[in-house]
Amino acid sequence: MSSISEEEFIHLVRKAEQETATNPRRYLIKLALFAVLGYVVIFGALLTLLGLVGGLLAAAFFSTALILFLLKKKLIFVLLLGIWVLLRALWVRFEPPEGYELERKEFPRLFDEIDQLSTRLKALKIHRVILDRQLNAAVVQHPRLGIFGWHRNYLVIGYPLMLTLSPEEMRSVLAHEFGHLSGNHSRFHGWIYRVRLTWMQVMSAYEGAESWGASLLRKFFDWYSPKFEAYSFALARSNEYEADGISAELTSPETAARALVNVYATAPYIDDHYWQSYFKHADEVAEPPFAPFAGLASFLDQRPLSREEMKERIAAELKVETHYTNTHPSLQDRLRNLGGVPPGVTTPEVNAADAWLGEAGRKVMADFDQQWLVHNSDAWRERFAYVTNAREQLEKFESRSPSELSDYDLWDYACWSREFVSDEKALPLFRAYLERKPDALGAAYYLGCILLEQGDEAGLASLARARTSPNLLGDCARLGYQFLIDQGRQADADAWWQAALDQQAIFIAADQERQAIGREDTLVQPEIATELLEQLVANLKRQSNVGKVWLAQKHVNHFPDDPVYVVAFKAKGLFSSYEKLQARVAKQLDVDGHFFVACRSGESKSLAKKVIKKGKRIC
Repeated sequence: MSSISEEEFIHLVRKAEQETATNPRRYLIKLALFAVLGYVVIFGALLTLLGLVGGLLAAAFFSTALILFLLKKKLIFVLLLGIWVLLRALWVRFEPPEGYELERKEFPRLFDEIDQLSTRLKALKIHRVILDRQLNAAVVQHPRLGIFGWHRNYLVIGYPLMLTLSPEEMRSVLAHEFGHLSGNHSRFHGWIYRVRLTWMQVMSAYEGAESWGASLLRKFFDWYSPKFEAYSFALARSNEYEADGISAELTSPETAARALVNVYATAPYIDDHYWQSYFKHADEVAEPPFAPFAGLASFLDQRPLSREEMKERIAAELKVETHYTNTHPSLQDRLRNLGGVPPGVTTPEVNAADAWLGEAGRKVMADFDQQWLVHNSDAWRERFAYVTNAREQLEKFESRSPSELSDYDLWDYACWSREFVSDEKALPLFRAYLERKPDALGAAYYLGCILLEQGDEAGLASLARARTSPNLLGDCARLGYQFLIDQGRQADADAWWQAALDQQAIFIAADQERQAIGREDTLVQPEIATELLEQLVANLKRQSNVGKVWLAQKHVNHFPDDPVYVVAFKAKGLFSSYEKLQARVAKQLDVDGHFFVACRSGESKSLAKKVIKKGKRIC
């Protein structure tokens, strides 16, 4: 969870940009110190614990009484446990990129290109070259020791991208990626680039961590990482311009610009004209009619993007302005940095895949196709069965009035009409459904989507209702933001996005309230539905080691209609570990809702006493 709002983030970025312009040396010094701060805090905590343990052991060496005191109070074990927990929290595992690893002997032409770029740029060594199925390329640093580093550098190249670009354009793209890790221009910039990625990876890895050590580190990074990301944003964006400049230097400004516009225009073209068409086959036939990536290669050969459509797509992209949601500048600004207007549109006579990979590359892609078909065959057949059933049901619904349909059938009728007929057909059906169920957020979402597609601003109100669902928030945020951007209403778009971030913060806070019970939490008499209480009591009575049981309710600030309960029980019999018994009771508590369990004996006895005092006995 970010500890700063979008407005605060943008404010910090602009402040850093101003500082870069007025005093670049001071900015770089402060940025370096800020980057080091993360390591200082982490390793400072670890070294402090190690120092305490070392100091106590050294002192104990000269004092038998101190040894006995440490053993009796178990202080040394507490410190050792703290070190172990902190090391476990630091040992974040980062997964390496997936794909087909290419060998030099099989693809000598590609590796020659890589060697030449690495030598000219004095770039970091590439340890692995991966071919994947994305229309993209990237240099990925995989820290084999987690936060402790020891990076292995991967060059990840998308086979579809190589099918799209000429060898010269592909060389330009690779030069851009190598430029981020280049020694030719600025090692400091490259270091900041890697540190920035590292902290973003650490934030992601700690998001679901449960140990208290990881929880403490997560709290620090919740504060630190967004601020470091904002303060380093100015340098990260300048790195993109610098990498573009390196790309132009190693090829030419014209080639670099042509590669940019081809990527910007071709990616959506492939999505719109190939992938959407390919997946539509699942609506008609039970098995894929041909292998997807072999089909993509044929599609690009036979139906290259026309000059007219390329110009239209580029013109649309040139209207997009640079924003603070991404360090990558807009196409317009990147072309301006390269010193020119959009280059002439060309279709490569020979693409980079054929030139650098040849038939060996096609064999790799045949393997990708086989894997894709194996992994997606069940989903494809399920889609075919779903569409067949939906069309049969639609025919039946057409012969009846919507008022004659059940709620369940009306919902299906509306959704299938939107999917298989038209938005115009579905619009009155969703409105009819909302008249029956005004709180149906899914229907509000679809209604908002249709209205925005029609250019009707009233759809924003429907999306504002729908985003109160955590499952719909992300889509609502993006759709509303893009609608306002398309209308040239940047300020309204920013406000819409901030409102979505505020709603997300509420969801996160509500989730955190339901993750644990703390000493400061307020417990009250439970308000629980009779049926749920009966299920709970019946479940507990079936557990032979559970005696008397009490129930309390945690006071929550967010979504009180989704309550949190705490069950306290008295154990029957003697146990070597009441904590294991408590965990077993909680695991077997097969009832809907948020429930915590505390045993009157063991480490949770203080919480159990609080439940007994504030709650009520239920069995």
